[in-house]
Amino acid sequence: MRAALLTILLAGALAVGAWSKYSAVRADLVRQREAIDSEWSLVDIALQRRAELISKLLPPRGRVGAEELWSELEKASAALEAATSPRAKIDANNRISALLAELPGTEPTQAMLRLSDAENRIAVERRRYNELLEHYNAQIQRFPDNIVASLAGFSRDDAYVPTDGGTQH
Repeated sequence: MRAALLTILLAGALAVGAWSKYSAVRADLVRQREAIDSEWSLVDIALQRRAELISKLLPPRGRVGAEELWSELEKASAALEAATSPRAKIDANNRISALLAELPGTEPTQAMLRLSDAENRIAVERRRYNELLEHYNAQIQRFPDNIVASLAGFSRDDAYVPTDGGTQH
């Protein structure tokens, strides 16, 4: 009788401990997903700000070679505005970056300085976002967090924003 009571108490203690661990890990993963979403909104705002500044940098319409660049940047900006997922926004942003690299060299203007500031903001927010994703993805692969993540429906998120070198995680 005493052994059965001890077994029941031990099983109960293990169940409470397991539930406590499950709850703590799940709460941490929820917090991390919310932080990732919040940081993504900062990346998105920085991308939108840069997109708004682009029109101030383009050569005037009607100038030789400017029409095609205008058209392509307008399409890329529209794709950025229409994008609903981080991956689609990242792809549209990459297209805008490639087109901006084609801009002919001009003297620095206030708009170009603001664009440079916007590029720097994107880099800062992108780095923070990627670091949050990296931490989250690492945690859901560690034992016993991987079991909790699987049971609670958390999965790997590979929506990394490419760095200037174009590499992705």
